[in-house]
Amino acid sequence: MYGKITRILSFLSLTVLLGACSSITRIEKEVYTITDKDTTYNYHVTNHPGNRDNGAIFPSSKVIYKERDLIQRDSVTERYYPDFIRLGFLETIGTIGGDSEHAIGTGLFGIFPDFADLSDTYRGNNDKFFSGGIYKIGITEHRLRWFRDSKNWTIGTHIAEFILPDARGENALISILPLYIRKRYYISEQIPYLCFTPSIGFGLYPSFYTNISGSLDLGSMGGLNLRIYAGLAAGHNPSYSPQIRRNDFMSSDEGKSVVFPYVGIGASFLDFHNLVKETETEWQYHEHSGWDIGLIQFAMLSSNADKSIFSDNRLFTGFQLKIANSFLALPYADYKVFLGTSLFNIMVLGENAFAMAVLPIRAGYWAVLIDDELSAEPFIEYGYYPSKILNLGCKINLVISESINLGLVAGYVNGSNDNNLPAELTNNYGITTSFSNFYLGLNFGIIDRIFFPHQLRYNK
Repeated sequence: MYGKITRILSFLSLTVLLGACSSITRIEKEVYTITDKDTTYNYHVTNHPGNRDNGAIFPSSKVIYKERDLIQRDSVTERYYPDFIRLGFLETIGTIGGDSEHAIGTGLFGIFPDFADLSDTYRGNNDKFFSGGIYKIGITEHRLRWFRDSKNWTIGTHIAEFILPDARGENALISILPLYIRKRYYISEQIPYLCFTPSIGFGLYPSFYTNISGSLDLGSMGGLNLRIYAGLAAGHNPSYSPQIRRNDFMSSDEGKSVVFPYVGIGASFLDFHNLVKETETEWQYHEHSGWDIGLIQFAMLSSNADKSIFSDNRLFTGFQLKIANSFLALPYADYKVFLGTSLFNIMVLGENAFAMAVLPIRAGYWAVLIDDELSAEPFIEYGYYPSKILNLGCKINLVISESINLGLVAGYVNGSNDNNLPAELTNNYGITTSFSNFYLGLNFGIIDRIFFPHQLRYNK
């Protein structure tokens, strides 16, 4: 019976949210009726033959013809506005408050775990500061017009939410399309925004839970946001949930109730926010703070590594994958100096040359070569966890469309791996502890937008 109820509630929630959150852009049409009126006068004079008596008054021979024309036509103007308050790719939170004896050790923002420890049988230990984490994927919020259209109320959902109090799988609260209601109180409405946000959320399937929290939010600059959280999550994992059915430490015939008070520090990536007044501003007039903001950058690399990962292919020896990039313009050299990061940066130069960095720091100079088409970015990049990477190079970008670009990248990378990588990588693939390589590559940007000077808010 419990399972049927949760499935019904999940279906109703999905139906309501899809109807409310189906659009990202709102199109408004303005229809004008243009009326052209024209009046034409034709004068025709007929002179009568013969003599006239000057003292007599003759009737005038002038005839006036008047014609009136009326032409009407409709003019339609379409205007495009954002139709969301929040739209985000990923939010991660490192939490304190779970069982300290079984701490996962997710690290700051929940994205610096000890990769070498993670496995299906890992039950945590007691020497980790961040005991758990909260992860939200595919975030959307739309305006909720409560209390006579009071501002800053929103209703939203996530594609999936994971609330992990500690390393024990039976305690994990997981929901597909949880329902959230939030109210924002803005301390500052200038970029970057600062606000306090209380919220209440309901997870419906496979876990059934309530999550009450408050957060202090700073953002959004190039889709990057920082948050401080305090909250309480309480729920139940039924026997049919994957956390119970696939758990070697629990009986599959019983569920598990969870109460999880927490505080945490979070960050979100490709997470964009609008004030209510910004939903009434056309897309073409929105302000941008970064040179490059995108989801995926993938490069095929050729290097001086001993062996290629592509069998006997010597044209390309490896690849680079970057997820959730954001390069912000800094107020130096006419805002052409940039500082940015990526959620992940994976560089494989050859069969044994592998490095991965979480939130690497990238700085450089943005040079426009051809307006709206071609740009160059000499850069220096430093990754510190789990691998150490020092990457010096230059990238040339060619804009294909608003969301796709091509590029050439060349540089030198020095990488080292300590004991932070999973054992499967070091044991099965023979990854070296350190490497240094020159490389040249072909880069593809997918859902990756490059901006030019006239599009930045600093130049408007």
